[in-house]
Amino acid sequence: MAQCSAIDCIKQGTNHCGKCKNRLYCSRECQKKHWPIHKTQCGVKFPTIEIVDIPGKGKGVITKEHIARGTLIISEKPRIIVPDVLSPGGVKEALSQFSEEDLIFFLSFPATESWNIMDRFKHFTPCVGDDKRGLCETICRVNHTCFSPKGAPNASYFWNVNSKEEELRAIQDIREGQEIEVSYMSNASDYRDPLSHLRDNYTFDCSCPGCSRPASERRASAQKMFAYNKWVDDLPRRFGPDNPLSILNDIEEHIVSVCKEGWFGDVGRRAHDAFQLCAYYGDAESAQKWEAICRDSHALFHGEGSEEYKKSAALAADGRKFRAWSQLGRKKLRGPSQQVLNCFYPDV
Repeated sequence: MAQCSAIDCIKQGTNHCGKCKNRLYCSRECQKKHWPIHKTQCGVKFPTIEIVDIPGKGKGVITKEHIARGTLIISEKPRIIVPDVLSPGGVKEALSQFSEEDLIFFLSFPATESWNIMDRFKHFTPCVGDDKRGLCETICRVNHTCFSPKGAPNASYFWNVNSKEEELRAIQDIREGQEIEVSYMSNASDYRDPLSHLRDNYTFDCSCPGCSRPASERRASAQKMFAYNKWVDDLPRRFGPDNPLSILNDIEEHIVSVCKEGWFGDVGRRAHDAFQLCAYYGDAESAQKWEAICRDSHALFHGEGSEEYKKSAALAADGRKFRAWSQLGRKKLRGPSQQVLNCFYPDV
């Protein structure tokens, strides 16, 4: 039986929500307490997914139906929560708190050796608050694939600070029967060679199309991402009264470049940089077009109920809410090119 859905309750759920049947609660009191959060999802039908054996990978998650890009696949409360940093003594204490059923669940996750306990803690998602990690029944079974010029994951997970649940969202269309995959590499700022990083930190050899490339191609990608991240770090220092159109062109070139490496999730971040540049010069029309991409990126990766989406949507609706609106005067710039739009909107 799954845990009660109410925040901070660790009891086992015994009764389903009468309307949607998707949530379990241990008591009427917990259901009432959780309603302000649950009401936004009550009645929402999650896609049918299944944990299955995946050849060469162990367990994995597939979909039993077509899932459209942007769909919330599942929202899940961690079954087990532990501190983010575990000393040897902390591991022993954490294990002593597990119920027999939770210990069996924990040990069902793979490790390099059957006796290796620490390997299994690597399956916890590191986003349950600033100082905790959680192990979810379904989301933590989702396997990895790399962002690369050869492909990208079709889903992404996100910790919802309001519901205190891990959310899994489709960032590409996923066809019926297809495996759902995420990236264990957090974002484009992680420019290490994925094959070595995954072997060292997650104890498996990735065989995705990106990691199956020759070592020379992987090194070239790592060098491109290193240069991209150096450019991102230097970008704020370039904002000023000199040649804003040149900076805008540079932002577009780097958006296209990072997308060629598979990291289309960075389009929203760089679009927000372009929005800020247009806002500094009081160009409302261009600023709105750039921030609309950022807004839609937050909707895709975080959902329209997230604080990230709400803040971006407010700026897209009225760029003059930007803290430094027209600080550098007035100048007409431009919105995103068709090439940039194609990077984020596949059907444009």
